This record gives sequence, C-alpha cells and structure tokens, in this order.
Amino acid sequence: MLDYDAIAGDIGDLPSMPIVAIKSLELLQKPEMSIVELADIISMDPAISARILKITNSSVYGLLSKVTTLRNALVVLGERTVKSLVLASSMCSVNKQYGLLENLLWEESVGSAIASRFISLSLNKGECEEAFLAGLFSNLGKVVRNNNNPAQYQELAEVQYNDDSIRYVDLERSYFSHPYNHVGAAVLHSWGIAELLVEAVCQHIDVEAKDVNPDALLLAAITNLGVHMCYKCGIGTRIPVEEMDLVATPGGRHLKLDSGSAAELLEGFNAIYAESREAFNA
Repeated sequence: MLDYDAIAGDIGDLPSMPIVAIKSLELLQKPEMSIVELADIISMDPAISARILKITNSSVYGLLSKVTTLRNALVVLGERTVKSLVLASSMCSVNKQYGLLENLLWEESVGSAIASRFISLSLNKGECEEAFLAGLFSNLGKVVRNNNNPAQYQELAEVQYNDDSIRYVDLERSYFSHPYNHVGAAVLHSWGIAELLVEAVCQHIDVEAKDVNPDALLLAAITNLGVHMCYKCGIGTRIPVEEMDLVATPGGRHLKLDSGSAAELLEGFNAIYAESREAFNA
C-alpha cells in the first residue's frame, strides 16, 4: 500500500471535507440515527439541501413519485444513498475558483459518478452507491492540483488539448511527482473515507495491482469504464473521443465486456446523464 501520509505531505494544502458532509457522516455512523437530526444538519446549507432534492427527483434514482421535503428524501433513499448525495452535493465546494477548466472537472466528476453507478446496477456488480462515490472522487486529484498549482495544471491541460495523442497520465509525469489518482486517494485517506473507496480511486487508471482487495479492484474497474464512457461522450472534455473502444479499456477488460454490452451501457448512460446533469449543478 502507498504511503498516503507522505504523498499528502508533498501535495501542499489539502482541501477540507465540507462541514455539512463531516457532520452528516458522523451522524450516519451512530447506531441510533435520527432522520430529523440528519435533515436539520443538512439544512444548515440550503444549497446542498436543494441539490439533494433535485438529484433525488432526477432519473438517476427513478422514483415513481416526486419527493418534496428533505426528510422524505432521506426516508425514501436510505443511509447509503444519503451518504452519496451529501458528498456529491458538497464536493463542488472543493474547487477554489470557477472557470471553464473547473466546470469541465466538475462535469467529469458528475458524469463518472452517474456512469459508475449505472454500470454497477446494469451489470449487477459491486455496490452501486460505492460505485457512485468512486466515480465522483475519481478526478479529485486533478481538482487538488488545479487548486494548489493552477498555472502548471492549466498548462498541462492546454498541452493535452492541443495534442490529444498524448495520454494524460504520461503527460502528467513531466509536471508532477505523484499521479492524480494517488493524490486523490491521499486526500480521501486524510478525510477518513473507507479504505475500499481509497483503493478504488488509487487503482482506477490501470486496474492492475497485486495484494489489493478484489472488491476494490472491481470498483476500480467499474470506475475506469465509467470515466472512459464520459470521455467517449465528451463529458468533461472539450471534444468527444468517439473512436474509443470501451471493450479494450482496462475497466472493460476486467469486466469482460463485449461490444454489444458496451453499446447498451453507453446508450443507457447517455439517456440518464442527459436527463440528470442539471440536477447536480444546482
């Protein structure tokens, strides 16, 4: 296992987990958790509350009737989903600034989260809310680099935009000492996020590692495929990578995907993302 504390020490300033997320997760860990108390905590941030309601009523969760209050949303969704939505709804505050690049990073995070959850449900592999979070956190390292080293990161992004034949992970080595997946994992580790998610984010680029929990590798594979589906659709990128073969991606290989299944997943994801994307941008 990587020394996440050492990596964190090299990163510089680490983003803090948003306070509403901290308080909500602390409450969710209590044996006797009160929905009323949880709703009161989340209501401390009206923007997060509104975003949770919008996401709850989006096609991602496919509820048969509209949920109109935060308390009802928490009752209907259950603890695992509430945890996912609290984190998703507060994660955009990790960005220190907002412009085109930051919007693309957030779009990629949201798209990867929705795609990973959809893949997990469609293939009946892994736990769908864990997949959602792994997708959401998959490019956290990029966000941190953009916060701490904006000039270098924006130069890197510009170089890749002008020459998309260069793989991001190869280009990154000439700018930073740690790859973004290791940076993201180190931040999650510092937040006390479950080790399964930390390892999934750490391994999601190549999905190959020895002595790693098989459940974490499965989650990494789902995330890898979700990220590549976003690239193929142009989500979080300036142009779609239409020629991408999802079957040949590390995630596709690990999941033993065939071309028919890949096409079905892509079609289904496109439909859900198109209907749901605005709910995450409240």
